[in-house]
Amino acid sequence: MRLVKVQVPEGRGEAIVRIAFDVGIGQVTIRQEQIQRPGQRPQNRDVVDVEVATPTAKAFIDAVMQAPFYNPNDYAITVRQPRAVVAHEPPAKITWPLTEPTIDTLEELWQFSHITVGFVGRVLLAGLLLSYGMIANQLLSIVAALLFLPSLPLLLAIGFGLQTRMWRLARQGALALASSIGLTIAAGALVGWISGPPMQFTAFNSVLVSALIALATGAAAGLALPDDAGRRELIGLAAASQVSVPAAWLGISLAFGSPAGDGASPTQRILSLVLNVAIIITAGAVIAFALGLRAAPLRSFTARTRQAGD
Repeated sequence: MRLVKVQVPEGRGEAIVRIAFDVGIGQVTIRQEQIQRPGQRPQNRDVVDVEVATPTAKAFIDAVMQAPFYNPNDYAITVRQPRAVVAHEPPAKITWPLTEPTIDTLEELWQFSHITVGFVGRVLLAGLLLSYGMIANQLLSIVAALLFLPSLPLLLAIGFGLQTRMWRLARQGALALASSIGLTIAAGALVGWISGPPMQFTAFNSVLVSALIALATGAAAGLALPDDAGRRELIGLAAASQVSVPAAWLGISLAFGSPAGDGASPTQRILSLVLNVAIIITAGAVIAFALGLRAAPLRSFTARTRQAGD
């Protein structure tokens, strides 16, 4: 479910109402608000509100963003996700969860891809806990650490950015993922240097089995990405295991001075890590595209943003 508010220049509200009716929305609220800015005269704006099911909200927002008169400098779109909407539409219709607005996905992935103090701290602490769990073979510590790691949204940001040609998002996701892997390797080296060998955890999969698990993880992530009912927490744990466990192994091996645990070579672990990352990114992007997350409204938005900036 979505509550969508579109703020437009005075007199343009009727055009937005027509778009709403064209995509099948049966009820629209339109009103006026006064916008005030420092040092400027107050301006009146038309505001159009709709309360609709998630896929209808996507169709409405995409249509507004691709309308020939749309200008991101003059138009503002606010999307909220309520817990309940009691309206003229029955619950079976208004609660339909797929596919969510493309702009929702874009901004969610951007939010997770920023490298902040919190991001660095969470990854570093998770890397320390993961490495200790692997050395001591403590499964609960390993699982707890994987829950901290933000690997899945970073992988999805890269895939979604490449698929929609949002190059800045793909670049930011890749930078955040590289930072996460680097911090995990550093944490593994530190814990390995402090604790010393041996590493007792040896439950590693072969490169082929790991790749198949990565394929299933990426497909599940792609199915969950545009779905309001998709619960990505456990999928995120699976993705983190495919990325961070090999990274922690590499760090521990650096400290031990020899291949750790099961005797696999660093080349095998690096190959597994690279394959897992590539497979999850590709599978997630392909599935999300098939479910309707397309580039057209985002390209329209970015093109007009550049024009407005010029």
